Amino acid sequence: MQGISGITGYSLLHVDYLTGFMLYVTIPCSGSMSAFIREFTMNLYEQLLTVRERLENIGAHDDSMDLVEQLIKKAESTKNDRTSISQVQVLRHMLRMPGTLDNYNVYNDLQELISERDETEIAAKEDAAPAAYVDTERHPKPKSFYKARKEKEKKKS
Repeated sequence: MQGISGITGYSLLHVDYLTGFMLYVTIPCSGSMSAFIREFTMNLYEQLLTVRERLENIGAHDDSMDLVEQLIKKAESTKNDRTSISQVQVLRHMLRMPGTLDNYNVYNDLQELISERDETEIAAKEDAAPAAYVDTERHPKPKSFYKARKEKEKKKS
């Protein structure tokens, strides 16, 4: 998709169906990156289905399942939408809903999902970090290195 500036990118029109806010974003990318974005983005409907599945896996309260079912029915119109939204965004919006704030069971279930996600992200970051025994600090070169380099430069000129 061509943007206004002529940069090839992936355009997103984000409509938050829970609060009604709209946001338009163009992510500049080329060839393989745009295929990557199309392959791994999920819209609101798909994210809600994933949230429902995760709630079933943790044995969530019936009120939590009812809330997600209501939201899935509201979001059915976005089933084929290309708008991307992250699962954390969906969970945070659900936490701010009046039905969630009034019901401790729903609130606790959603908090558990967020904490599971945080733990997964922390573990991934720890795995990506270099091992403690690998020396990653920069060390200055000895004076003899610079002396030898200066002598080589003198010889060349």
